[in-house]
Amino acid sequence: MIGCLLVWFMSSTHLAKADVFQPSMVIIIDDLGYNLANGLGIVNLPGPVTLAIIPHTRHGALLARTGAAADKQIMLHVPMQNHAGIKLGKGGLTLDMDERTFKDILRQDAANIPFTQGLNNHMGSALTEQVLPMKWTMDVAKELELFFVDSRTTATSVAWQQAIAQKVPTLKRDVFLDNNTSTEALEIQFQQAMNIARENKFAVLIGHPYPETIAFLNQSLGKLDEAGIKLVSASALIELLQPHLNAL
Repeated sequence: MIGCLLVWFMSSTHLAKADVFQPSMVIIIDDLGYNLANGLGIVNLPGPVTLAIIPHTRHGALLARTGAAADKQIMLHVPMQNHAGIKLGKGGLTLDMDERTFKDILRQDAANIPFTQGLNNHMGSALTEQVLPMKWTMDVAKELELFFVDSRTTATSVAWQQAIAQKVPTLKRDVFLDNNTSTEALEIQFQQAMNIARENKFAVLIGHPYPETIAFLNQSLGKLDEAGIKLVSASALIELLQPHLNAL
């Protein structure tokens, strides 16, 4: 497992100005596990799309096994307390938990999704703003040798900073693909991610298993090759970046 962190590069221009590697894009699809047909639609997408699966869902473990067999990277998509008061379901992490309860639940979540190599937050606009629960999250990530991706569901998230502080391999989202699932909106967001990848040498795009998103990605992933952008898994981007971070 990668034993290093991605420091402040996500907002840095250092790598953007150095021709260090082919521009790369990570595409993470969240919220997998509830709907089998839509989940399989994501598994069957071409290339190393990364699957973020909610624990304790009806089809989560099956999609993880199926995805791993299809050479897709598997992540744990951890339900975390949000400001909207949306219920989290089994395996959710909340602000009223003590450290032992919090960590035990997170370990159980990870055990529920086979082949998990990393984790990111499902919702979490309230929890990811607080240092202590994010420290506990990174404690477990280190213990289980997992990387962490900050979905950035709030502008004041401290999750990524805590990952850095605790030397957990980490990335953070640049673009949400499908807050609006119209074809025009999907094209705009996908193009934005491509522009970021060209400018900064990498981009992290997060989407969801909507039928519109699945159809769009089936038609659009080929544009990455045409634009000279390589689709990579989350851990592959971490590995690509690390040698250059060591030189900073």
